[in-house]
Amino acid sequence: MTPNELLAEVKQRFSILLVDKDEQFQSILKQALSKYQELAGFNTKCRFNRTDLDTNQAVKIPDLFGARLGCRDANGKFISCEHWLDTLEFRISEDTVFPITLMYMEDVLNADLDAYQLPPNSISVLGDYLQLLIQIPNAERERRVAASGKLDTSDIPAEVDLATRKTELETQMRLNRAAVPPMSL
Repeated sequence: MTPNELLAEVKQRFSILLVDKDEQFQSILKQALSKYQELAGFNTKCRFNRTDLDTNQAVKIPDLFGARLGCRDANGKFISCEHWLDTLEFRISEDTVFPITLMYMEDVLNADLDAYQLPPNSISVLGDYLQLLIQIPNAERERRVAASGKLDTSDIPAEVDLATRKTELETQMRLNRAAVPPMSL
């Protein structure tokens, strides 16, 4: 599921949607992705064979590269790796067994939101968080409309309840954080 597909699915959860500007939805989507990236991270890995390395034992950084988490050879041995501008330079020894596996965090905010595939374990909490971020301004508008018409507002979630739910979801995001190998720190 792409971020924009998730946004479309979340918008369907609302029976009354008073937030209606596409730019506002895209801003809210980026806010949700940014918070998830900050608290849990979008982690992935890729492999490099000896033939992928240039004469300096370096490769071009992968697309959406955010930060290196760790690097190991085929035997699980730690491989030192330095990030220089748009390249990664490896410290290869004679006993390094290829392929090398690089684990890294993705910078999803620079991804194509119509093409990037969200990790399956992020979709549920990210969808709930996105729904909440849409619900906050939507509930505020519902409350104003109801109050101006002297209607009952007791069924509209209070700001305090929404803030509490936001904190709960952010805690849940932290729990989704992948374990980082100790040697990478």
